[in-house]
Formats: sequence, structure tokens, C-alpha cells
Amino acid sequence: MKRATFIRILKGMKLVSNNVSVVENFNNKALVTVRVSEMIGESHKQIRSFQKVLAHCTYYCIRPDGDGLTITLEFQWE
Repeated sequence: MKRATFIRILKGMKLVSNNVSVVENFNNKALVTVRVSEMIGESHKQIRSFQKVLAHCTYYCIRPDGDGLTITLEFQWE
């Protein structure tokens, strides 16, 4: 994935949640953690968007965190 694609994905995530943290390292990887209260796929467009994000990441983990969800995504770009 190109870094520009990663930046577009990151901007979209920040629109969904104010609680987004990003760690970039020098090996062309980035680790993104998003904390949301819930995830609802209300439309086909939302579901496709989430599937695209998962398709672009090299690793993901979705786990409960108190009364919300913590989503961890790892991206690698060229």
C-alpha cells in the first residue's frame, strides 16, 4: 500500500472516532489503535469501507475494552 492511501484511511478513521492513536516507525509500518463505543454497519457503503480497511492492513485485532471496542490495525507501505 502507498503511504498516501494510508493517510486517506487515517483521515477517515479520525472522522469516526476522536480516540485514534498512531505509531509510525522507520520500517515502513504503522500501528493504529482506535477506541470506539460500538460499531454498526448501517449501510452497505459502511460495511464495504470497513472491509477495505481490513483488506489493506497486515494485522488486525478487535477486542472488547470495558463498555467499548479497541481496534488495533497494522499497516505496511512501500
